Amino acid sequence: MNMSTAFILALIFGLLCPQYSPMLEDYFVFMLSIVMFLSLLDLKFTRDIGNKRDILLILFFNYVVLGTFLIVAGSFLETEFFEGFVVLAVAPPAVAVIPFTYILKGDLKLSVVGLTFAYLGSVFIAPVIIFLIFGERISYVELLKTLIEFIIIPMLLAFFVSKTKFHAKIKENRDYIMAILMFLVIYTIIGINRDEFFKSEMLYLLIIGFLKAFGVGFSVFCLLKKRERKKRISFTLFSSFKNCAISAAIALELFGERASLSPVMAIPFEILFFFVLGFMVRKGK
Repeated sequence: MNMSTAFILALIFGLLCPQYSPMLEDYFVFMLSIVMFLSLLDLKFTRDIGNKRDILLILFFNYVVLGTFLIVAGSFLETEFFEGFVVLAVAPPAVAVIPFTYILKGDLKLSVVGLTFAYLGSVFIAPVIIFLIFGERISYVELLKTLIEFIIIPMLLAFFVSKTKFHAKIKENRDYIMAILMFLVIYTIIGINRDEFFKSEMLYLLIIGFLKAFGVGFSVFCLLKKRERKKRISFTLFSSFKNCAISAAIALELFGERASLSPVMAIPFEILFFFVLGFMVRKGK
């Protein structure tokens, strides 16, 4: 079972059999932490970062361009959904940009190093932006606790394990374990929000999710037409992919169930965007 299949099954079971999701909510933090740990095993903490300007561009496209779009677009929605989009805006990129870069023959080193810096940066960017927007509505202690649980501890654990002999053994079954855990995570979020899916507000979440991937992503792809092909692919991925799962988890912890829906509804469009982008790359667009 891959990630795409896991999401589709989680969506179906979450809508049809939501009664088990409250029980899984108690294990939500643990499951997401394991997923993050497994996802971050391929990060490279190295002094050889390559072109610093390219790293800054990755941060610019992911946090400034994509982040600003999400905050502005979400500001027209109900408070809970806006809160979810703010969390998505300040969240790090999806770890999937690494395998996607490899598949699309992008600049793999740039994507790996860029992802590392993006995750390190999120530890500082997320609390600053969230406090600028929400101020005293958010408990600093709760926010710090959430960042430690979902980003800092998994990142440190992944760093230390990557230096040991267990690294290769864990990676052997990593994708399968991650797919199962992601199914449980998405199922939990969809299940506890099941009634929300039949309200008209979902249409707006879907529209923003679509524009996030296809609107912003393809705009950057076209804007960088004269750039080196490999780097263009990497920049495009960073301008369209966010870690929606971790965003949903943080939104759930900080703002409640409805806020977690905003990041989740963006997931299917990221998957679809990858396939469309792959088609365009193969056609030499």
